[in-house]
Order: sequence, then structure tokens, then C-alpha cells
Amino acid sequence: MVAALTPGARAVLRRTTELGGASTYDEVQQYFVTHPTTPIPLSRIGGTLTSVKAVQRRVGPDGVGPLLQRDERARGYRVDDVLVAGLMSAFAMADARPDLLRGDGSSPVT
Repeated sequence: MVAALTPGARAVLRRTTELGGASTYDEVQQYFVTHPTTPIPLSRIGGTLTSVKAVQRRVGPDGVGPLLQRDERARGYRVDDVLVAGLMSAFAMADARPDLLRGDGSSPVT
């Protein structure tokens, strides 16, 4: 599922995972508005975060709770603790094999 995310959504999910599975909307905005490799304009942060939910609905298994949960009152995002280790492994694999990620046509996945 990580490979199905757009680069911006993948970067946001990675950053949230790096922070231990939780971050605020403001932290996400401040980090990515001037990010050197994956900048996300303030006007697109909300859509980028929503795309994680959309990909999970399309690619993820049925009946599973949301990967990136949003607390509207606290303007915070959270990944369940049990998923953080798996996401960290997926991101480590993506670092080692960037050809596995969406949008990189350098080698086909078989």
C-alpha cells in the first residue's frame, strides 16, 4: 500500500512514522512547506493527507481501520502503534529498492 501512495502522501506518512506515529496538522504543514525534496504547498496539505485514506480504501483489505487517523479537535494525525514498526520496515525497503515505488518506471515489478 505504501507504494500506491503519491510521493507527497508517502512523505507525510513517513514523517509521521518517524515521529513515533503521531504529529499535528501544524507540524506537518511547517515541515513540508519548505521541504527540500518534497515540498507541499499549504493549500495542498489537506488533500495530501486525505489521499492516504483514499489509497487505503482502494488498495487495503476490507474492514480495516484507517491507517492515518485524524483527530479533528486536536488537529492531529496518528498511526496505530502496532503499524509503526511495519511502516518503518516498508520505508527501509523503499530506501533500499526505490524501483518498487509508484511512479518509478526504471524496472518492472514481477
